[in-house]
Amino acid sequence: MCPLALFDLDNTLVDRAATYRRWADKFATDRRLEPDAVDWLCEADRDGFASRHDVFEDACRHFELAESPDDLVSAYWDDYIGLYEPDPAVNDALARLRSSGWRIGIVTNGPSTQHMKIARAELLALVDACCVSEEIGASKPDRRIFEEAMGRCGCSRDEAQPAWMIGDAPVHDIGGGRDAGLETIWIARGRQWEIADYRPVVEVSTVPQAVEVLLRSAA
Repeated sequence: MCPLALFDLDNTLVDRAATYRRWADKFATDRRLEPDAVDWLCEADRDGFASRHDVFEDACRHFELAESPDDLVSAYWDDYIGLYEPDPAVNDALARLRSSGWRIGIVTNGPSTQHMKIARAELLALVDACCVSEEIGASKPDRRIFEEAMGRCGCSRDEAQPAWMIGDAPVHDIGGGRDAGLETIWIARGRQWEIADYRPVVEVSTVPQAVEVLLRSAA
């Protein structure tokens, strides 16, 4: 038996919302945009779910930018990834969990550039496996990406006891984790749970709080 914890990346192990806002502030400042440009860019981002091309196509129209959407997308990836930084509280919590014998995996939707975020946040040495949807060919909430992560962590579902999924996305992380047979912890980020069909086992505000729950679950 091996205790297993699978974590989402964006707005779970790394603060994507804050990083994106730092990028938006730099973008607006560099182009001398109007004062509400940062809020507009954050709204257009849809918490990371909007297509990057759509964001910049709309931005070119809204701000009357001379640059092309494709050029802005390319510049975005160059600038945005570099703004990620380690979160000592998160990294210390993962180190504590791993020293207690847990296997730890990252399960994230997105392109291969997710690995750059993981590296910038200094998470790679703290986990056993990273599964990125573009590389796996399956995206959360598809159970296949969770099963792939379990295997890469060296655990079958029968061997993984206890086994948890921790994330901030109600459908992708909590619903997907539940359907893959995992217990779930929701990183609420100040929100209220709104799905009637199912709920997370536990709701917390931070990864260190989630790690406390995990350690108690294995006690």
